Amino acid sequence: MLPKPVYEVLPYFYVCGGIAAMLLLDSIMSFVCGLLMSVTGVLVLWLRRNHRQPARLLLEQEWQAE
Repeated sequence: MLPKPVYEVLPYFYVCGGIAAMLLLDSIMSFVCGLLMSVTGVLVLWLRRNHRQPARLLLEQEWQAE
Protein backbone atom coordinates (compact mmCIF):
# COMPACT_ATOMS: atom_id res chain seq x y z
CA MET A 1 0.00 0.00 0.00
CA LEU A 2 1.26 3.47 -0.82
CA PRO A 3 1.58 6.16 1.82
CA LYS A 4 -1.26 8.70 1.62
CA PRO A 5 0.91 11.68 0.53
CA VAL A 6 2.36 9.66 -2.36
CA TYR A 7 -1.09 8.35 -3.31
CA GLU A 8 -2.56 11.87 -3.41
CA VAL A 9 0.26 13.32 -5.57
CA LEU A 10 0.42 10.57 -8.22
CA PRO A 11 -2.31 11.94 -10.57
CA TYR A 12 -0.59 15.34 -10.66
CA PHE A 13 2.65 13.56 -11.53
CA TYR A 14 0.84 11.74 -14.36
CA VAL A 15 -0.52 14.99 -15.79
CA CYS A 16 2.76 16.89 -15.51
CA GLY A 17 4.81 13.97 -16.82
CA GLY A 18 2.48 13.55 -19.77
CA ILE A 19 2.63 17.23 -20.66
CA ALA A 20 6.42 17.18 -20.35
CA ALA A 21 6.61 14.14 -22.65
CA MET A 22 4.40 15.84 -25.23
CA LEU A 23 6.41 19.06 -25.19
CA LEU A 24 10.00 17.90 -24.73
CA LEU A 25 10.28 14.70 -26.76
CA ASP A 26 10.29 14.72 -30.54
CA SER A 27 8.67 11.46 -31.63
CA ILE A 28 4.99 10.92 -32.33
CA MET A 29 4.95 7.96 -29.94
CA SER A 30 6.12 10.17 -27.07
CA PHE A 31 3.30 12.58 -27.88
CA VAL A 32 0.72 9.77 -27.88
CA CYS A 33 2.09 8.28 -24.64
CA GLY A 34 2.20 11.71 -23.01
CA LEU A 35 -1.37 12.39 -24.05
CA LEU A 36 -2.51 9.05 -22.63
CA MET A 37 -0.62 9.69 -19.41
CA SER A 38 -2.17 13.16 -19.02
CA VAL A 39 -5.68 11.91 -19.77
CA THR A 40 -5.21 9.11 -17.24
CA GLY A 41 -4.14 11.59 -14.56
CA VAL A 42 -7.13 13.84 -15.22
CA LEU A 43 -9.46 10.83 -15.18
CA VAL A 44 -8.09 9.65 -11.83
CA LEU A 45 -8.52 13.15 -10.36
CA TRP A 46 -12.07 13.36 -11.69
CA LEU A 47 -12.99 9.91 -10.33
CA ARG A 48 -11.53 10.74 -6.90
CA ARG A 49 -13.46 14.01 -6.77
CA ASN A 50 -16.74 12.31 -7.71
CA HIS A 51 -16.17 9.51 -5.22
CA ARG A 52 -15.32 11.83 -2.32
CA GLN A 53 -17.98 14.47 -2.93
CA PRO A 54 -21.05 12.51 -1.70
CA ALA A 55 -19.27 11.57 1.52
CA ARG A 56 -18.33 15.20 2.15
CA LEU A 57 -21.88 16.39 1.48
CA LEU A 58 -23.28 13.73 3.81
CA LEU A 59 -20.92 14.82 6.60
CA GLU A 60 -21.90 18.48 6.08
CA GLN A 61 -25.60 17.60 6.27
CA GLU A 62 -25.11 15.62 9.48
CA TRP A 63 -23.08 18.44 11.00
CA GLN A 64 -25.76 21.04 10.15
CA ALA A 65 -28.53 18.84 11.58
CA GLU A 66 -26.97 18.89 15.04
